[in-house]
Amino acid sequence: MLAVGCVRGFKYFSMYLRGKEEMVCTVLNEPVTPRSSTPVSTEGGQVFFSGSQPELPVDQKDLMLSQGTQKRLSGYGYMDIGLPPASPSEREITPARQDSTLFLLAGYGKYSCPYVWVRSNHDRLVKLNEENKCNKDSPLRLKTTSAWNEKDIRAWEILAELVKLNTRPSPSNPFAVDLQYFDSLDIGERVIALGAMSHLLQQIFSHGPDKAYAGLVADDLKEVTRRHFKDLLLLMKQHPQSAVQSSHVRSDPANKGQLRTHGQGQRSYSQGYK
Repeated sequence: MLAVGCVRGFKYFSMYLRGKEEMVCTVLNEPVTPRSSTPVSTEGGQVFFSGSQPELPVDQKDLMLSQGTQKRLSGYGYMDIGLPPASPSEREITPARQDSTLFLLAGYGKYSCPYVWVRSNHDRLVKLNEENKCNKDSPLRLKTTSAWNEKDIRAWEILAELVKLNTRPSPSNPFAVDLQYFDSLDIGERVIALGAMSHLLQQIFSHGPDKAYAGLVADDLKEVTRRHFKDLLLLMKQHPQSAVQSSHVRSDPANKGQLRTHGQGQRSYSQGYK
């Protein structure tokens, strides 16, 4: 989760880390074009939509874990405790927007796997049982989190499922890149952001080459990598001394241990998800 939460520049979602155990995700309710700000559905372009989806809002029993299931999974059922987030959605500090929905993806050490909670626009997504106010803070019933302990699930697969669930119509490539975002950055920040995006897209493609969106991810990966090296060469020409110093930092043995921690995290929640 630590490696994923720091990447910026996706079209349909954004995220930021809140400590070691929480990642707040903002997912668009509808994809829009930059100029017309209307829902997109094109063929022959970069954006595609496919597949049938249930109408929103979805019944609570189909989208959220029941209180009985939560108590069984939490291990604290004898105390009448389910799977609540660290704080209720009513205390969410991230500003809510009408064009998107907030989700909290967290891997608390006291739980056996990560869970996702809705943090805004509940009424759009799920038909809640008004008899129990705690229902708003019930975790979602997702395929990815349910299979976490049986399959090699990655954090970005949970994000892909959230995009498919929330964004209507659903994009064929949940990881589509917003190239205009990178154009808005100065060259130094752009090189770093493009490098981070390129690395994550490589992981997404390598882990799921058979996924329906794999080809579209590969296309974005090529363009992002091309831009990264183009801007890197330009930056090196503009600031040759800085490039040399940066190279020394990467090759300094004193930094090796720190760099390795990004790639050798075990499947524990204190170190973050893969």
